[in-house]
Amino acid sequence: MAMATSPTLERAIPPLQEHPPAGARGVPKFGRIPLLSLIFAAGLALFISIDPVQPWILLALTALVGLGADGIIRSHPRGDFRTVADTAPYLFLPVLFAMSAGLFLEDVVLSYWAAPAVAGAGVLMGCALYGEYHSIEPHAEQSAVAHFLLNVITYLAAFGFYAVVYGFDVDLLPAACAVGLVSMLLSVEVFREAEADPIRALVFAASIGVVVAEARWVLYFIPLDGYLAAIFILLVFYLATGVISHYLTDHLDRTVLAEFAMVTAAGLAIVIGGRVLG
Repeated sequence: MAMATSPTLERAIPPLQEHPPAGARGVPKFGRIPLLSLIFAAGLALFISIDPVQPWILLALTALVGLGADGIIRSHPRGDFRTVADTAPYLFLPVLFAMSAGLFLEDVVLSYWAAPAVAGAGVLMGCALYGEYHSIEPHAEQSAVAHFLLNVITYLAAFGFYAVVYGFDVDLLPAACAVGLVSMLLSVEVFREAEADPIRALVFAASIGVVVAEARWVLYFIPLDGYLAAIFILLVFYLATGVISHYLTDHLDRTVLAEFAMVTAAGLAIVIGGRVLG
């Protein structure tokens, strides 16, 4: 779910050069997504395999993903991206997923699971880049699949950050601030197509960030931590973003509310059951 229209989307296809010079072609545009995904996987493998941890590797890898994603977005034939502000809404998810995957895998993955975990993260990065590229044109044939992939990866990235906050034993105030900030930026992805006004979308995203940060603060007084606490915060994020995005697209009705209630109830059952049995 993203903004219904984009001010950077041109109504007419800009003229394309039919026979670009061989030296100007570089990597074919359809090869850039798997190439960047492979580079990300290689960098991620390097980050989680070095002991002691070298944070600069993850920071450099995240910056590289951001630059690569920016180039992929700008290569879309229907986009008119002039500044970084134009492409920024499409970069939040790849950048945050790169950071989330690195921190999460470094915290939980054992040596013999490293290879499949890194390969899976590389595939998910490719899906995120594919989704961002094809979401530029809202009415394109691939847009429905693109939006589905982006939603799934958004919630995976959110869960990774929420789990890391507990895994690294971050203090309450910085943990609440970090969770709120990440939730706000990921909400921009969810609302990008649902709300055409970027200022209004940012207001809604900031509201989500405040709600999720408060949820993290409340959990300090509840005997819940680790993955169960991360699942609880994810439920808050999922419910808040889902209800608001359906409201913005005028699709919020009793059936949708019932579906969200069922998913939330199932998630709470998992959290409560895990707490009781654990």
